Amino acid sequence: MPLCVYLCYTPGCNTKVERWMLTAEEGKNAKMECPRCGVVMAVAWLGQQTPTPNMKDAPMPRVPER
Repeated sequence: MPLCVYLCYTPGCNTKVERWMLTAEEGKNAKMECPRCGVVMAVAWLGQQTPTPNMKDAPMPRVPER
């Protein structure tokens, strides 16, 4: 479930709206109206939830010997 971000570029408004959508495609096709001025907002980001990496799986960095 991606978090989609929409921005309103109307001068003096500059509102940001975030919505969880079922798919990124649905978020891309959504016509989100600005809650302040009513203009259709531009899609700024169609992010995906990604799991946090497990640090136990990260390789150990090499420390140079002196």
